Amino acid sequence: MGREKGKILGKARISVKLAFLYMSLLLVSWSIILLIFYRVSDKNATESAQALSAQTLNTVSKNISTLIDNTAYYSRIILSSSDITEALELKDGKMQKESLHQFTSLVDTETHINGIYMWDMESHGCSIDKNHVRTLRMEDIRETNWYEEVRELAGSYCLKLNADRVLTQSSAETTVSLIRVINNPTDYHPVGILMINMDPNAFADSYGGLDSKSIPVIYVLDDTGKIVTSQSDMSLPSVKEALKSKKNNDSLLLAQQDIEGNNWKVLAGVRIENGLKQSGIGGIIFAMAMIFLALFCGIGYFIMKRYVADPLEQMAGSMNRMSGRKFEKIRMWGNRYNTFGEMEILETTYNKMVDEIDALIERVYEEEKIKRRAELNALQEQMKPHFLYNTIDAMGYLALSGKNEEVYDALEAFGSYYRILLSKGREMISVREEAEMVKDYLELQKLRYGDSLHYVLNVDPEIQGTFILKMVLQPLVENSVNHGIRPKETPGVVYVEGTAEDGYLKFTIEDDGVGMDEDKIKELNRENISSNEKSFGLRGTIERMRIFYESDIDYTIQSTKGKGTTIVLRVPVCYEGDEGHDESIACGG
Repeated sequence: MGREKGKILGKARISVKLAFLYMSLLLVSWSIILLIFYRVSDKNATESAQALSAQTLNTVSKNISTLIDNTAYYSRIILSSSDITEALELKDGKMQKESLHQFTSLVDTETHINGIYMWDMESHGCSIDKNHVRTLRMEDIRETNWYEEVRELAGSYCLKLNADRVLTQSSAETTVSLIRVINNPTDYHPVGILMINMDPNAFADSYGGLDSKSIPVIYVLDDTGKIVTSQSDMSLPSVKEALKSKKNNDSLLLAQQDIEGNNWKVLAGVRIENGLKQSGIGGIIFAMAMIFLALFCGIGYFIMKRYVADPLEQMAGSMNRMSGRKFEKIRMWGNRYNTFGEMEILETTYNKMVDEIDALIERVYEEEKIKRRAELNALQEQMKPHFLYNTIDAMGYLALSGKNEEVYDALEAFGSYYRILLSKGREMISVREEAEMVKDYLELQKLRYGDSLHYVLNVDPEIQGTFILKMVLQPLVENSVNHGIRPKETPGVVYVEGTAEDGYLKFTIEDDGVGMDEDKIKELNRENISSNEKSFGLRGTIERMRIFYESDIDYTIQSTKGKGTTIVLRVPVCYEGDEGHDESIACGG
């Protein structure tokens, strides 16, 4: 038998290992194909980005070079004008204005030129401006921060950012100025300074036709590294750091190129598109291969599941449900599992074990019911003499007092009380009967204490037809009378109320007696009630209900020394048919 079990276990383990190996090989193959395809696609995407980057840098550089060359060409035309040089040589302001204004058409027609400014060597100036006339802020042109550099160039031009801010009413926006010395054509000594302001939008137009989604980063920098114009999702320091470390981020390819003819630079960042999106037909082939592998894997898994995993999972599920007392046999019907003969051995052995366990649990369950019933009866029998003693003591007091009619009424109430208490051996009685028991008991006590005891019994008619374990309320009321009202020197009231609340019966027993201090209440709480020998009425009632309902009973005790005590008890709702037999267990479970 042990050898056959070893064969079954060995076969199951081999099947699991084969299935795991099969799935692993498929996943590894899938991963390798995905890695290769990704590498190839990524390489193609990077090469495409590099080509676009080179094309972008070249295009922007040429556009800016053309813009600067055009401006330089116009400056040479102005320098070559004899009227210009003569007016500057004579330092005649009127002649300077007249000679310069012959080039007004340049400012009006060339959109990239915003203004032309000219000064002689004594700082007399004139200008043509699209917006307004500007004058030098300082007294001498030689006080500007670019004058010495322009003089050293001896006629060659230089490009300066925001050089026009030495003029009045200068704009806060970035401007590009082409500045050069005007020399006398005869002896080449300097006679004046020429400045041509270029519109910054013209530089932005150099890349305006490019797709900003594909090329999100463009910077045009002057020879000092300052920004001439830009279009960017990244800060300039981040771009420079990436270029310096030669590390591009995952989605951008960054590159730079010098602009021919000066020391300006163009920085560009081209977005590297997802290689899988650009794969085209290769991507379709890859997707089909992946789908084929997935189908192949799915078919293999289905076969293994049908003939190996399903019967074992069925058995494991039945075993897991044992914790909930649901024992199920397994049925491997038909010839479905004939391929694996060991499954039949498993089925027979397992079902035999389930039969044996069911029989054992049924026997233990019956023994527990007998034990529970004995404990319940023992507690209930303990409470009967306790009440009987207190009641006979009360009637003896009446008899000694010569109150024969009261003794007769007491015997009548006592008989009615025990008629309900016996209730033909039933464990459960209706709430109406329980209320009558409480009323009979209180009437007995009133015969003894007279006007010193009053009571109010208020039970909702809607719950009087429901059933509870008998002798639940009377012991608690007895506690209120004996320990609350009797020690009190003045008359007292016992209030009993019964209502329905959230699927439970809620009973409130309240008195205005002597009350209890906090130490006494702690003795009666949930943790200490079972060991409290001084309060048999409450302890016995709670223990009986816990046994009967098979769950903890929800109760609270509130009391103030000198003002009274309130006990609130909540029990499950039961209906006719549940009392007096084993089905009453359902009320508590």
